[in-house]
Amino acid sequence: MNARNIEGKFRVVESFAIKGKNEFYLIGNLTEGQIQKNWFVYILLNSSLSLTLRVSNIDEIEISGDTEKYMLLTFLGENDILDIWLDLNIRNENLNIKIEGQD
Repeated sequence: MNARNIEGKFRVVESFAIKGKNEFYLIGNLTEGQIQKNWFVYILLNSSLSLTLRVSNIDEIEISGDTEKYMLLTFLGENDILDIWLDLNIRNENLNIKIEGQD
């Protein structure tokens, strides 16, 4: 992956899905750079293969008992895709953010 095209880095705390809404979520924070709707989050599967997810929405959330505010990134997908994303068990990872990617 070309580091020059990286717009930001997102530290994932947790991930989950709401299948009735066909949505997958990442909770976390930017550690550097920026992120916008329709940009892509890159999930490295191994040293030569990555999965890209297009950001459909960005919200600020608060978790009870925690003083830190978090970002909630939303991604759209059908149930079979949501199952795959859930199986990746994305948490405690740093993900690159780019303007371009593949749906």
